[in-house]
Amino acid sequence: MSKNGQAYFCEICRQKIVVTEEGFGVLVCCGQEMKLVGVKGMMATWTTAYTKPKDGVPFVCNICKQKIKVIVETTGILECCGQRMQCEEITK
Repeated sequence: MSKNGQAYFCEICRQKIVVTEEGFGVLVCCGQEMKLVGVKGMMATWTTAYTKPKDGVPFVCNICKQKIKVIVETTGILECCGQRMQCEEITK
């Protein structure tokens, strides 16, 4: 189970996300489980090599309700609980 604030990335397309609301689903991108970013050095590499959208793009799992924000958006397909995650509308 992922926890709020944890960052994950896809080893194939390099998409990076941050968990904003916990859920029980496994985060998948490009057909494989996303990797937890746990090493400070790795995070520093990500933040310098890849630019971040200002607030990130919110996605939600329709089954477990896990919410994430995509920090580095690529062409990878995000999945959780065996289904594509849905992009949430941004309301202001």
